[in-house]
Amino acid sequence: MYRSFFGLKELPFKISPDLSYFYKQASREEMVEALLYSILRGDGIVKVVGEVGIGKTMMLRMLVEKLPKHYQNIYISSPNLSPIDFLKFICSELQISYDSTDTKHDLVKRLQTRLIEAYAQGKRVVMLVDEAQSMTLDALEEVRLLGNLETETDKLLQMVLFGQPELDATLHDVRVKPLKDRIAAELTLPPLNGNEVLMYLNYRMRVAGRLDQDVFTNQIAKQVWKISGGFPRAINLLADKLLMAAFSDGAIQVNKKHLRTLGYSSTSNKGTGIWLRYAVVFGGLLVSLSVMAFVWQKGYGTVDVPKNVSQMPVTSKILSIKELSEKTDTNAKTIKELYRLNMSAFQYLQQLPNSGELLLLSRDHIHGFQSVYKEVMSKVPQGQQSKVYVLLNLDLSKNHFETLTFFDISNLSQKAVKTLQEKFSKEMPQLASRVLTVQQLKAAL
Repeated sequence: MYRSFFGLKELPFKISPDLSYFYKQASREEMVEALLYSILRGDGIVKVVGEVGIGKTMMLRMLVEKLPKHYQNIYISSPNLSPIDFLKFICSELQISYDSTDTKHDLVKRLQTRLIEAYAQGKRVVMLVDEAQSMTLDALEEVRLLGNLETETDKLLQMVLFGQPELDATLHDVRVKPLKDRIAAELTLPPLNGNEVLMYLNYRMRVAGRLDQDVFTNQIAKQVWKISGGFPRAINLLADKLLMAAFSDGAIQVNKKHLRTLGYSSTSNKGTGIWLRYAVVFGGLLVSLSVMAFVWQKGYGTVDVPKNVSQMPVTSKILSIKELSEKTDTNAKTIKELYRLNMSAFQYLQQLPNSGELLLLSRDHIHGFQSVYKEVMSKVPQGQQSKVYVLLNLDLSKNHFETLTFFDISNLSQKAVKTLQEKFSKEMPQLASRVLTVQQLKAAL
């Protein structure tokens, strides 16, 4: 929409990891080099911790890019598996055949044999685990045991765990102390500071093709820093909305007026808790709808949006995990998990056109979330569990707090979708699943 106006070849603030936009400042490049050094010197287990949206996945991908050719990597993005499924996944990634009746001991022996073969050929294997905070204690114990696979001089399998701060909390559990004691190196990703945010914003604009004067001034960058807390994903979401606001205003630079258009004052305080980063994400849908309405009213096209965007279920009101927990009588751990799932759902929906289809499985009060989500995940094959999303629908004025669980069917044939619906209808008849477009989902909220 605004690309030609700002002289851009592509959108500069997409939230999907793109290595061409890797920001080397703010210790990012140094940390990748430190990780690479740790792996090359043979460390068995390395841990990288950072908040949601800090750039862990981007760092993981950059690390893979820099690994020497004789390294084979195993990437695990959904590690909340049972120990035996965890081992089976690793075997599958290394193309190791196994029998359905194999025990953990059998799988480890098969794995050890393959790793020894690879080592003899001069190859090394490194396992990269994303979202490691979701691993069970049993799976973490399996990580420790896999660390025992070694020759007289080298580890046969090296592992890097990327996770949110909850991973540190889990590792304090006395039951996994032996694993914690074996972690050879630890890195923590910090948020960007005010000056780094300015450089980050204009760096991404340059990569996207901007050749003229900077669109983001130091004054605006400091406000973006205060609102986002310096977290790259939140910065990207906000910067994209600011560019839309500036475009609709015909302005070649973002200014305070555009912040006010999005509902932020020029005196916004820096976020002090995890909620503010989520507030930017939740607010993103509301912001994009309100700005698009403003843009299209100027004659650039037509779009159906609510007459009163405040009726949308997303709110810019800051609400802590504790407050929402108390309002809904739901434990804080569940609320925190919902925030994480909601962010993933929001990212997925942003990538789809309004005509994109999804399978809505259930619409429940927050109270019913855990039981429904757990049962849905138990019915979905392991390889497709990443296609299940949960979106929060909050209306504080009406004390309305619900979750929507849906399935990504964007790459499925009509026959496959029908088969999936029949499966859920048979095994979970209470769901009454139905296919919706993204536009219909927005209208239903």
